[in-house]
Amino acid sequence: MRATLLQAARRLFLKHGYAKVTARQIAAAAQTTPAMIHYYFEDKGGLFRAMLNDAIQPLFRLVDGTAVLDLQQLIRLQMQINAANPWIATLIVNEVFAGEGRLRALFIREVAARVLPRLIGLLTQARAAGRMQADLDPRLTALSLLSLNMFPFIARSVVAAVLDLKLEGADLEALIEHNTGFFLRGAGWTGAGEVA
Repeated sequence: MRATLLQAARRLFLKHGYAKVTARQIAAAAQTTPAMIHYYFEDKGGLFRAMLNDAIQPLFRLVDGTAVLDLQQLIRLQMQINAANPWIATLIVNEVFAGEGRLRALFIREVAARVLPRLIGLLTQARAAGRMQADLDPRLTALSLLSLNMFPFIARSVVAAVLDLKLEGADLEALIEHNTGFFLRGAGWTGAGEVA
């Protein structure tokens, strides 16, 4: 039932936007009652948090769980998560960045504030160890890295129409390899992509 509620919520949020969808509509689409949303998630906001957390959990584990981060693995994982969950880019644009950004505070607290400080810390260590160009700001480097890997998914329809690039299969692999080489060379990275 939990998975069914998450799937129904993703579908409805993408179609109508977070603010216009009610818990009752999500429950109806999942063929259950609003009480089940309360049971599993407390409310609609909790359901959205669970959607994000379930999708992004592998990235949290990678960034939080190690003192040595493999940047090649980070790039690959972030792009695979975005490819497997196309709703992330759409909801971020529509519900975090645009207009009132109804979910902006939640996204900052639950995702950005968890990933960015840790990534910046690892990049700072890499710069101090001489594994990254000394003139690069770790904050801006983290922003560039995450942006490089997210933007193609935000612009998915344009990328597909203009570049004839599908963000799956061989096209996704080619983009992962391109972004990895582009970032590591641009940052003057040394070693095998690991941050010590």
